[in-house]
Amino acid sequence: MFAERGRGNSVSSRLSTPRLLATSVLVAALLAGPIAMASPDRAPAARAGEITFTFPGRGWGHGVGMSQWGAYGRARAGWSAARILRHYYRDTRVQGGRGGPIRVLLAEGRRRVAIGAKGGVTLRDRAGGRRVRGAPGSVVVLLPAGEDGITILRAGRPPLRRLGPVDVRPALAGDGAAFGTRRLSGRRYRGTLRISREGSRLRVVNQLGLEAYLKGVVPREMPPQWGDDGPAALRAQAIAARSYALATRRRGDDFDAYADVRSQVYGGIAAEDGRTSAAVDATRGRVVTHAGRVATTFFFSTSGGRTEDAANVFGQGAGAPYLTSVPDPFDAGSPYHRWPDPPTFSAGRLGRLLGLGAPAAALHVVRRGRSPRVLEVLAVTASGVRRAMTGADIRTALGLRDTWFSVVRRTGGTA
Repeated sequence: MFAERGRGNSVSSRLSTPRLLATSVLVAALLAGPIAMASPDRAPAARAGEITFTFPGRGWGHGVGMSQWGAYGRARAGWSAARILRHYYRDTRVQGGRGGPIRVLLAEGRRRVAIGAKGGVTLRDRAGGRRVRGAPGSVVVLLPAGEDGITILRAGRPPLRRLGPVDVRPALAGDGAAFGTRRLSGRRYRGTLRISREGSRLRVVNQLGLEAYLKGVVPREMPPQWGDDGPAALRAQAIAARSYALATRRRGDDFDAYADVRSQVYGGIAAEDGRTSAAVDATRGRVVTHAGRVATTFFFSTSGGRTEDAANVFGQGAGAPYLTSVPDPFDAGSPYHRWPDPPTFSAGRLGRLLGLGAPAAALHVVRRGRSPRVLEVLAVTASGVRRAMTGADIRTALGLRDTWFSVVRRTGGTA
């Protein structure tokens, strides 16, 4: 949900460090989104007269909707999942909704797809052809054929050609199918894997029930161990993830959601954890609604003490009335509530990273949002060139965790 995924959500920004960490801290960081951090200058102003810029800041993520660290803090303080959600999504209700299947894009642009399951797989083309079986533990390979066909290769068997998409299911109930390019990746998925043509390549889409999908999402978006002392946080995350999935379904495509931060991070069976699965089961079908419609429940890692209006982050068209700035003092438990390591850049490096064409002489914050995240900045070069930039521009160029930052200019080591 977090692209920063564009506008989605993501585990990376929610906990403590960047998003791909194995620990909970790392997982939280993931919520924020895939931003590559620029390397700061480690030694600030080593030479007399040298200008440096330091960026103290708060938070991790886009700042809109539910802060995951804040939700965790509220859960530990005794708040229910519904109360947590109503705080972050103003004037909303938590109620029963509809589920149904969801189609998740797992891979695209593949020249070949290898697929299999412990108990074997069953393949069937959507054009109504007969079923084909892959033996237990064996690998079935699918290749593009002609303009719109797919060739199926099985060890010791002649090739088979099928028209249209091929649906692959585990032969045994409760098993999961895995796929890769030349060998199986080891990541298994519930439901059906649909292999279809994408021009001259193949794409893989996982079709499964919404609740099963959420069991592979919630542990990738919030650390399961938070359920040990704050189970309401996991339940709030489950409801938010369910709502986001339903509200952001792609229309007119052959899939509904991406498996990464462009939608929500989805890890299949390997991601599942008993604590997050229990949270999904306990909230089955529950969604956040506003004015009778499922709300787009953005979430992120760390607020720094206050969330931001969606219109200030995603543009005026995204200014949903329930996505407004709210206080978030329970977020203080996050390691990134205040950045422990504000990056410092020399004037020359800052100018290069910002594409100014000359060393930076000054960086003035012109306008802030309500949180107060930076909305507009005026950059001035040593040659006098002035350039207006957004806080998001600065964040992306410098790899900052959030747009809640200030700028401290020093000359020769003094402010």
